[in-house]
Amino acid sequence: MSARIPRFRPTVARIDLGALRHNCQLVRRRLDGSGTAVMAAVKADAYGHGLVSSARVMASEGIDWLGVAIVEEGVQLRQAGITVPILVLGGFADGSEPDSIAAGLTPVVFRAASARALNAVAARTGDRIGIHLKVDTGMNRLGVPRGLLGPFLDLLEGLDHLYLDGLMTHLAQAERTDDDFTEYQLDGFEAALEQVLERGHRPRWIHAANSAAVLLGRGPRTSAAATLVRPGLSLYGLSPDPALDEAWPLRPVMSFETGISFLKRVPAGARVSYGLTWTAERPTKIATLPVGYGDGYPRNLGNRAEVLVRGHRAPVVGRVCMDLTLVDVTDVPGVQEGDRVVLMGRQGDNEVSASELAALLGTIPYEVVVGVSPRVPRVERNG
Repeated sequence: MSARIPRFRPTVARIDLGALRHNCQLVRRRLDGSGTAVMAAVKADAYGHGLVSSARVMASEGIDWLGVAIVEEGVQLRQAGITVPILVLGGFADGSEPDSIAAGLTPVVFRAASARALNAVAARTGDRIGIHLKVDTGMNRLGVPRGLLGPFLDLLEGLDHLYLDGLMTHLAQAERTDDDFTEYQLDGFEAALEQVLERGHRPRWIHAANSAAVLLGRGPRTSAAATLVRPGLSLYGLSPDPALDEAWPLRPVMSFETGISFLKRVPAGARVSYGLTWTAERPTKIATLPVGYGDGYPRNLGNRAEVLVRGHRAPVVGRVCMDLTLVDVTDVPGVQEGDRVVLMGRQGDNEVSASELAALLGTIPYEVVVGVSPRVPRVERNG
């Protein structure tokens, strides 16, 4: 067993497991009485929050399913003792079927070759495998196209060791309420469900709603068509679109923090960092932070973002380097080396949110939190 490496650098991602519990409970309460089960998306290291620890909290809060992207994530959860049903959203990779079945993972199926391979492995082991069939209703990423659903059902019905236990689709822009594409997708999904039921299949798990759809209450409208929802980002306290920030009282789970490692004064006219892209307009106090794009603090935040020091906003100046970032702290009273700096999160009455950083970067909050590097220790608390 390798020895634990001591931590000296102040750069950390703080994970508030209490906030994660709150968000799980909030989703549960909002669905209370509907009979709808919850699948938590924990792919990509639980959106950067820590796969195993997040899954354990979710399981303790009664989350019914966990959704992973790849087989390796599901196996890791099983090795950690997680017994909750796990759906591999991207399907089983070719050749992974024996290990996946042995780990008790459930596949999403949308390829004929994958269905045949699963059936062959299950035939050798004597198992009968429940699958979730994914229908493409317009996102054109993964799934059986609507027009080919009939022939695909013909194929499945000839595979004796598989049974259709779930039917699903994925919504391309459920956060958008200003067009009707989501309604188009839901109509197509309900038509697909009707076709499946007419063929005699009785899937227990019927699901389409992601975080945005859950927040907005958008999903299949027939009573038989919503037995499961798949929130992801919302469980980590973030909304998939700024317009939804106030929809539910979510609590962000991750904060990204560091400390001031060096302070210096530069005269008016001094330029800083690679490319000399920022010039001091006055005598300026510059703080060097031991964090950079190697830690997942994006290079493009240079000369754009602000951080929190002693509760005050302070601008990032010059280009963000791989391991270091510079901040103008001239207007922060009493600033000292060693002061805690919040890159993302709350300090005092101020907050720098993942949505704020995403807007500066022209991206989405998902990319901001997933992008925090494994080099950054996750420090958990149960506050």
